Amino acid sequence: MRPGCKQRSVVWDHFKKHTDGKTVTCQICKKDYKYYGNTTNLKEHLNRIHPTKLNPITHNEDDPDNQLIQTTENTFSPSTSAISSNLSFQHLISSQFSEPPSKRPRQLKLFNSTKVNELSDSDIKAINKSLINMIVADYQPLSLVENVGFIEYSKKLQPLYSIPSRKILTSKLLPQEYNVILLKIKSILQNVNDLSITTDMWTSDSNISYITVTCHFIFDDQLYSPVIATKDVFDRHTGQNIAATLTNIFNEWNITNKIITVVSDNGSNIKNAINEHLLKHHHPCVAHTLNLSMNEAINGNSDINQILKKYRTIVEHFKHSSNATEKLKDFQLQMNLPPLKVKQDVPTRWNSSLIMMDRLVNIKVPLSATMSTLPRAPNYLNASEWEIILDCTHILKPFPIMTAELSGEKYPTLSVVIPLIRGLQHILKNLKTETDIGDVFRNMLMDIVSRRLGILEKNKIVAKATFLDPRFKKTAFGLLENASNAQKWVSEELTMMISTNTVMENEMSTAESTIEPALNSTNNTTTSLWEHFDNKVTEGKITSSPNITSTLIIRQYLDMPLNR
Repeated sequence: MRPGCKQRSVVWDHFKKHTDGKTVTCQICKKDYKYYGNTTNLKEHLNRIHPTKLNPITHNEDDPDNQLIQTTENTFSPSTSAISSNLSFQHLISSQFSEPPSKRPRQLKLFNSTKVNELSDSDIKAINKSLINMIVADYQPLSLVENVGFIEYSKKLQPLYSIPSRKILTSKLLPQEYNVILLKIKSILQNVNDLSITTDMWTSDSNISYITVTCHFIFDDQLYSPVIATKDVFDRHTGQNIAATLTNIFNEWNITNKIITVVSDNGSNIKNAINEHLLKHHHPCVAHTLNLSMNEAINGNSDINQILKKYRTIVEHFKHSSNATEKLKDFQLQMNLPPLKVKQDVPTRWNSSLIMMDRLVNIKVPLSATMSTLPRAPNYLNASEWEIILDCTHILKPFPIMTAELSGEKYPTLSVVIPLIRGLQHILKNLKTETDIGDVFRNMLMDIVSRRLGILEKNKIVAKATFLDPRFKKTAFGLLENASNAQKWVSEELTMMISTNTVMENEMSTAESTIEPALNSTNNTTTSLWEHFDNKVTEGKITSSPNITSTLIIRQYLDMPLNR
């Protein structure tokens, strides 16, 4: 550099001067600041807002213009070092705003001069993991890291943290975290002998078919239900193709021989895949069957269908008329009611018909007032149709409650199937209806539930699960014959287990008796004193058959009070 030439400040690597010479723009955050002929306030901005872009700067304490004036708004963003200092965050803010910038304590400048300029690797990894957990837990799109608002928010929280790009997130961070969890679950599954699978096929908005597989097992006295795969399915949805996809997933996780049962919907293709190709026990999803029962009853009643068709026309009118929607909202506000919109049922969504009818009942008064003011309103419901809708919603109320009970992941649900079905039948039988159509609908539902779900009481796996649940035992069964069959099945399985254990114990005992015991230096007199008693105990075990033992165990189990 030539003598007499002034060195150019590194500040101008990040700021651009306007043509008026009085304002500058930060090239990092794109905010405008006033320029007074020196760079002190600009350095202050970089130190506080963009510390990673500039090395620690020694403040010129003799400069009377050592202050930052933002042209847009007066904001304050504390540095990380200031927050981590002995001063509390609240005290720091109050000190910044209670005095003019030129009279702030020199203590704050000391903090800036000793601040940390970068995060440690462990801190970065911890923040990255929290970011991934947020995206996964909240189903956020990966483009979140590119959103300007999210970037600004993250910088306010931790200026030293650089948000990973979407490419880094997709190609590095997410796969790394996935592999950690993958290895953990695979390690656990190596120590699990039995498990069950739930699977379902679905289609995305982009018309791509997927199959999702969830694995259910108990490890270390804790119930696990991880989703182990979501795969796209491009081939035709035949039983053979579905079975091939599931086989690849099971082999990848090495669980094929551990699967006891596979739960799915009642589609003929998925049932064929499980029963005929995978040769596994198939169990229909009870919640799905429950939804099918409800839809079958609704679709089988022409009177109810006619009313729903009428309401769907009303919904369509409100969907296409902003004026009608606003009027409905205004009436609700005038009546001090929450502003609720009309609902449309969706054939593929569980309980959507009930949700639609329930919403109709909730907005009846404001909807009636709105319809009377619309110039070209569609036909509205009459008084008898309103009574039928009220009857239907009353009859269908237990169905979503039962669906929620059956959809739990934190507790086993198979044992509650029989008592819930019996409870549903009891409620339907004792419901009082106000209309003849409602009564016909109730009776139709009872017949469909009995036909579709009543047979589960005779299902060996379901019956044994209910019998072995100490809350239910034989009490939950509707028919004594079915309860007795469940007891017999459990007794047979228990007898087989006792027989197997007895054989193993006898083999071990025989092997031990063939080994010549080592002679001790002292006489084994004490041991021989118990020999006669040990022999009698052994004879007693041989005399007691596994069948008798299992019967006694079950009798003792049944004599205990229900664990409610």
